[in-house]
Amino acid sequence: MKLISFLDDSHAVGLSFCQKLSDAAQNCALLPFADVSPTVGQLFQIQKHLQTDLLACDARLSLFVAAANSYRYESLLRPFPEEFLDRDRRPDINAIFDVIADFDRLEVTLHQILTGNYSSSHKNVLKLLHAVLVKHAEFVALSTLQPCEFDDLYAHLKIPAPSSAAPTQIFEVTPSLKCAHTKAYTALREQYPVRMGFYGGNLEELYAMLTLGCLPLNEPIKLASNVDEALAQSQYGNSWGASRCGAMLNCVAVVEYLVVPSQVTVEGADRQHVIVRDANCIQISYLLFFGKSFTQYESALMLRPKMSIDWNQTIKWLETNKYAISLGVYLMILSMSLSDGRGILYRLATSGMYTIRKGFLPI
Repeated sequence: MKLISFLDDSHAVGLSFCQKLSDAAQNCALLPFADVSPTVGQLFQIQKHLQTDLLACDARLSLFVAAANSYRYESLLRPFPEEFLDRDRRPDINAIFDVIADFDRLEVTLHQILTGNYSSSHKNVLKLLHAVLVKHAEFVALSTLQPCEFDDLYAHLKIPAPSSAAPTQIFEVTPSLKCAHTKAYTALREQYPVRMGFYGGNLEELYAMLTLGCLPLNEPIKLASNVDEALAQSQYGNSWGASRCGAMLNCVAVVEYLVVPSQVTVEGADRQHVIVRDANCIQISYLLFFGKSFTQYESALMLRPKMSIDWNQTIKWLETNKYAISLGVYLMILSMSLSDGRGILYRLATSGMYTIRKGFLPI
């Protein structure tokens, strides 16, 4: 009986110990950037999205990076990947930048997953790809149109082809009923007339408009009557370096809007501009990308004449600004030294200051 009682107590102790281990594991999982590899299921989901439409994944990632590069990222990068929230549940944009710096081309990532060599990829890279390409794709889906389909789309929309520039890619936008914005728009669509406009805002504003259906910074937006006018209002935004859509992107969104009198007004002498004040009155149907790659300028840079340096003018400039230069060097060394005055650069300052002064100041 004593042995049985001992076994029962040890079993209870074992359960308690296992429970503590489980609680500790859960607590670790809640810590920001826990070193946990993506599951096989998550890797399969990333693989499936990349194999289905790699260019659309590239476009989604480009919009995410553009929003991340904005100083207004807290309001534009929505929803923010919960895997990259800090301990206070606030967005850690520095962690996002670290991951973006490790991005490879998506076809390289796909090849690594297919060959089982994904361990060479950064774990946080796969986490971010899963958040952007899988989780956020539940709100809205993107699909790539082939270049041969561009003219068919213009005919379908009853608009002329853009004359100022030809789009490099076009993506069809399919909203999901899982998104509250889609439900609200669908309900209003049965009550009010539907019109079409073109939005040429900043690239950084489109990510939240797609995923959550909100207006940029919750402010009214202005729709143009044609693609060329909207493109003139748009500005190039920074994508990520390995993007197949282009390192620099311009985008025009083809937007359906509802003529709700209290929320939508027409302005301008020719009544060609539409002001929309409620996000539930619009829905993006297509994205027209106008991409540029830095490789387009390589040949032009190679043809530029080599720069020549006039050393006489350089020495004259140094002599004229020697006091400012010496003061700047001194402040740089002083600011980079440790607070106790015994840093590595302190020894550089003590041994080299005399030489620096001799080089720039007459003593």
